Amino acid sequence: MSPKIERGIYIAVIAVLAIVLISFGKKELELKKQMPITAEELYKKLSNPKIKVQIIDVRELTSSDDVGGYEDSRIPGALPYPNCDDSKMNQGYLVEAKKRINPYLYTVIVSKDGDPEIFKKCAEKFTNVQNLAGGMKAWQEAGLPDESGEYTPPKAGGGGGCL
Repeated sequence: MSPKIERGIYIAVIAVLAIVLISFGKKELELKKQMPITAEELYKKLSNPKIKVQIIDVRELTSSDDVGGYEDSRIPGALPYPNCDDSKMNQGYLVEAKKRINPYLYTVIVSKDGDPEIFKKCAEKFTNVQNLAGGMKAWQEAGLPDESGEYTPPKAGGGGGCL
């Protein structure tokens, strides 16, 4: 067999394998989207400095219910994005928070109780996203750490760790 034909066969095999790997990767992301993450699993990921996790809290800023709103209690480092509604992101500290949202980072959506409808709406805006099972209510019931008050962006060079 001539070297040109042999090289062509190798290139074709590599191309086919690359296509198969890419399709498996896409399938894995789709399956991951369908499986919510538990509060304990999320806490473990946040505790690992090698894993970059973006937390998006879609609750209203304040709420009088038992769970409260973003300013009442949130997962440390969570960014506010009320109802994943861009029109709500042009007021006060939400403008700065919007600048920090990265649609390409691994993202966990936090609602009051893990609402699948709001997750579905938000999931369209991110490439690698999971829903927090049970939402902020599950986080609080697990006794995991939280913070409160208005969103304050991390200081430059601050490391960005949250737990």
